[in-house]
Amino acid sequence: MLVGVCQTSLPCQSSRSMLSFALLIPLLLILLLPAQALEPETTASIAPDTFDLSDHTVILSVDDGYHSVYENIYPLLREYDMPITLALIGGSVLGGRPSYRPQERFMNRAEVREMIDSCGIEIASHTMSHAWLTKVDSATAWHEIAWSKTYLESLFDVPVVTFVYPYGDMNARARRMVRAAGYRIARAVRGGEPNLWVDPYRIPEVELRIETGLPAVIRHVRNHRVTVILLHRIVQKPTVFTEWPLADFSELLGWLHHRNVHVTTLSGLYLEWWQERLARTLIEQLDASQKAGAVRLFEDVDVDATRTPHTR
Repeated sequence: MLVGVCQTSLPCQSSRSMLSFALLIPLLLILLLPAQALEPETTASIAPDTFDLSDHTVILSVDDGYHSVYENIYPLLREYDMPITLALIGGSVLGGRPSYRPQERFMNRAEVREMIDSCGIEIASHTMSHAWLTKVDSATAWHEIAWSKTYLESLFDVPVVTFVYPYGDMNARARRMVRAAGYRIARAVRGGEPNLWVDPYRIPEVELRIETGLPAVIRHVRNHRVTVILLHRIVQKPTVFTEWPLADFSELLGWLHHRNVHVTTLSGLYLEWWQERLARTLIEQLDASQKAGAVRLFEDVDVDATRTPHTR
């Protein structure tokens, strides 16, 4: 189940209601667990384990769309049959090189299309130009947020319902625009527990940086029901802070696979949350219906002095 807070009213008279309440107890306990940051790396953290983690969820959220995604991440996704959420800069899909890494290029349209068709990756918007949304005027911010959605949907003929803030830069105005543009979920750059019940437009993450050790990532996944992992470039030998070693990434995906961790996308997380929300609503309605039925029974049937039942 996804993390969140929900109030329910469950009558003691119904055994099915009691069962539903019992099933919700583990969820409520999970909700009260405090958020935990990645701890310092220790060799013991990566000791082999055999326990099943099929009730844990991991989202691999990849920013910018560097060509190294196609070179190094894509083959591993095919090997383990895993998806990612790929946040693309709209203006860079049809060409261009990042100014801060001119030796690198972005993925092109055909490469992205291939990943959609073979791995079922999700396309998310990362604006049109990777703009600082809090530093531009409202018209520019709206263009960056809304037009990038329309543009990416037209390029790949897929719905774009996830937004990723460039640099993690946002404010209340940006979040209102993201929602108004039709996005259903948005990922930030911040620590904490993903909680769609509280705020689906500021989903936190755990970032893979050059100094992030694999044991710390594994420990975090073990200890949290939902983990959103942010990454940029997976390379053989990292040299800048946003890069992470290919060998560690390959080992991480192998570990997730063998521990049966549920790997999905941010839009998949949103869909699962809606399914849980619907299930809770149905349970609440069922309880209300049972209550109403019991009330109607006593209203419609009475016993007079002759002990004859009749309708009022």
